[in-house]
Amino acid sequence: MGITMNKIAAVLTGGALALGVATAAQAQEAGPSFSGNVGVVSDYKFRGISQTDGSPAVQGGLDLDFGNGFYLGTWASQVDFAYGDDETKFEQDFYGGYSGEISETVSYDVGYIYYAYHGSDWDEDYQEVYGSVSISDLTLGLAFSDDYWAATGAFYYPYAEYSFALPADVSLDFHVGANMFDEEGFLFESDSYIDYSVSVGKDFGGLSLSASLVGTDISDEECFGLDWCEPSVIAGATYTW
Repeated sequence: MGITMNKIAAVLTGGALALGVATAAQAQEAGPSFSGNVGVVSDYKFRGISQTDGSPAVQGGLDLDFGNGFYLGTWASQVDFAYGDDETKFEQDFYGGYSGEISETVSYDVGYIYYAYHGSDWDEDYQEVYGSVSISDLTLGLAFSDDYWAATGAFYYPYAEYSFALPADVSLDFHVGANMFDEEGFLFESDSYIDYSVSVGKDFGGLSLSASLVGTDISDEECFGLDWCEPSVIAGATYTW
């Protein structure tokens, strides 16, 4: 069901994509570069909904920055979607895009991401295109899928994020997103829901530690009869090289 801190800030939440891709100007100075990351979270939530039945997940990714604004990457995580004896074991995402600067305070990012799921006979794979504009510490973005997870139809995801730099190099990040479906199907009786997160984080060299409050406005009845959509606190640690 698909992006954590190393996916793409555009699809994020509760922890989801921040590729860490340099701006075009920075990339041209540095030239092509390759990076990797590995981490663990106490619960993998994507757009406010647990992907691991409330359990921890190991995650990791690889990113290639071409040095001219273009980038490619892949990212994977354990997931736990159980359908009797048929269970999805892990998610793997493949993405590529372009990021650049319009001015010192305005930047943008556009791209494509494919979500692949392994271990189940269900057809859960889907694709999205995304784009975002950042003005100083504010980011506004939109993701679109022509046929969302488990063939639930067209999907739109407008979102907003705001980041603060606190003393002692601690970051404070706010996120809110609107999950909008063309028709009912993903949820039982609704064609939309809101997800949100508040996160604090700190870097220690290549190690990043975070704690996030992540939730939605979905009731347990609408959330497949489970508690996957309830607000919860998630701890995470990621090492990047």
